[in-house]
Amino acid sequence: MNIHESQKKILNYLSGIQDLEGISYWEIARETGLTNAQNVVHHLKQLEKLGYLRRDSFNPSSFEILRNPIEDVVYLDLLGFAQCGNDTDFFCDTNVKEKIAISTKLFGISNPKNSFLIRARGDSMSPEIFDNDLIIFESTSDVDDGSVALVIDNDEPKIKQVFKTSNGILLRSFNKQHQDKVVKDSDIRILGLAKHLIKKYLN
Repeated sequence: MNIHESQKKILNYLSGIQDLEGISYWEIARETGLTNAQNVVHHLKQLEKLGYLRRDSFNPSSFEILRNPIEDVVYLDLLGFAQCGNDTDFFCDTNVKEKIAISTKLFGISNPKNSFLIRARGDSMSPEIFDNDLIIFESTSDVDDGSVALVIDNDEPKIKQVFKTSNGILLRSFNKQHQDKVVKDSDIRILGLAKHLIKKYLN
């Protein structure tokens, strides 16, 4: 895909910076030889449309440079809550209920191949997550304390808030009517980190 020479300069400059958060438009203009910050804003918007970078919708000055441009709309697997003995069982084709079109720009998805969807069930995570809400997860086997994760506990997939303790992993529901549960590290597997919530997705 052909891009403007100024956009190439911006990409090359931003790709060489380790921490892009908070970088100013004027700084980018100065380092790339562009005339002013408005030109930078214009070219950044074009690069975002072309899929070469993603900006945090909550913090537009925070950039993520993408190695390969991606389409704005991708189809993510919606996985079910099937009982599973291992990660492979959960992510197998037979557990894919459908594929749903998701905007990578709207949800800041930079690696669609590493993302999937789960439809919440029950009330254990209310009032934050309700039955039938959709959650976009990023595949990972480790999360920070307090993160909402998809875990396999006793061969059963669950959406829980996760905390690491000296006794094992504490699984917490947002709904206070559900008690905390501590499980041994060896008895639980983390499958994904919750990244975005889509409220009340209806068939």
